Amino acid sequence: MSAQRPGPGSPREYRFPRSVEHLTANGLRIIVLPMPARPLASVQLLLPGGAALETASNSGLTAALARLLTEGGERHDADQLVEASELLGAKIGAEAGWESVVIGASLPASRLAGILDLVAEIALAPRVPEREVDRVKALRLAAIEQSQASPRARASEALIAEIYDEPSAYSRPMGGTRESVAAISRDTLMERHALLLGAGVPTVVVAGEIEASAVIRTVESSPLAQLRASAPAAPTTADAPSTGGAGTAAAPRLLLLDRPGSVQSELRIGKVGRSRLDPLFYAALIHSEVLGGLFGSRLNRVLREEKGYTYGAAAGFEFRRGRGPFTARTAVESSVTAPALVEARAQIASMTSQLPSDDELNAARQYLRGTFPLRFGSASPVAGAVAGLVAVGLEPSELDRFQSAIDAVSGGEVARVAAALDAEAERIVVVGDAATVAAPLRDAGFAVEVRGDARDA
Repeated sequence: MSAQRPGPGSPREYRFPRSVEHLTANGLRIIVLPMPARPLASVQLLLPGGAALETASNSGLTAALARLLTEGGERHDADQLVEASELLGAKIGAEAGWESVVIGASLPASRLAGILDLVAEIALAPRVPEREVDRVKALRLAAIEQSQASPRARASEALIAEIYDEPSAYSRPMGGTRESVAAISRDTLMERHALLLGAGVPTVVVAGEIEASAVIRTVESSPLAQLRASAPAAPTTADAPSTGGAGTAAAPRLLLLDRPGSVQSELRIGKVGRSRLDPLFYAALIHSEVLGGLFGSRLNRVLREEKGYTYGAAAGFEFRRGRGPFTARTAVESSVTAPALVEARAQIASMTSQLPSDDELNAARQYLRGTFPLRFGSASPVAGAVAGLVAVGLEPSELDRFQSAIDAVSGGEVARVAAALDAEAERIVVVGDAATVAAPLRDAGFAVEVRGDARDA
């Protein structure tokens, strides 16, 4: 009698924590997500107006400000802030995103009032010491130099610069460039902070083993209640596509960043992708898993399993309020750079010529549906997910329909995503030894533009 390995069971129904909302007289939005048996609560203050509002000359300003918020406020310097938060069993942090800045902490739910005071202090009147401004600038400039020594980071940074028009915020790293970071001063940081406090509706998200009405009262009696809603910041075109030539179908343009002596090539293929607000968002998730998300995805199966070109290949959309990038990425031995790139492009194109099979669609649905609840075992990711939705203009209830929306995605919708992606201008970047890979790439039909040593860029 032979044993048969059991198949996957039916996924259990999952309900995202129900939110309770309140709007203060000043327009501060409060979202509470009660989670029984989660005594460790999470608090997140979202201030709209992130790095997508930056220009080329001030890029990196929002990220630098977020790092400096935890250097203290009117009543506590950096050390005192750490001590005060630790006495509450908490650790305060701040992070910049494309759409917002978030100040957050996790702590025992019974100590909520204390942490709200500290969050309000650094949100309303951060200290931003001059010496710490210099330190943060030096750290970011060192990170930029370090990224130029990394073929992976260099390829990814060059790709977004190829995909988007130069004035667009998405064409640059969120942390800024050498020139923009060097220009940061305490004055420009405080100007950015003032804009942050007047760029839309501030939102407090609290999750954990809490009682909604009590949390709302606590927030309203805290200094956070001083935050006021205002008109949103003037929109910018953060996602304008590059107007540079992409070559032709017969000879696609390829940017080759020379890295003499490299035995490996980093390959990137990119296009302007889709917004998180796109009606085909869920179909785009399925598309990504079928093409380059799952281990058995088309890219990974062919480039790794069948051809043996790489240890792994991936592709997918990066969703933002604007149209974030779609990227396909892998690293290969130099001698197979050209055939690997040809095959990667063929697999991307296969999403339009060979519609996903039922097996591919079901595998993607099962993975996305099955792993979704695993992300929300504690209060912090629940609060973070809601804050992320609010930042792009969606409601918390969006999370409760995730699994049913994934199940409802049809092959036709995935085909529409693939067709729209196929119509976008293609950008290709390779970081590798030009002496070894340039000729084979040209022989494969690519219009290769070589730029100098990537390590000196």
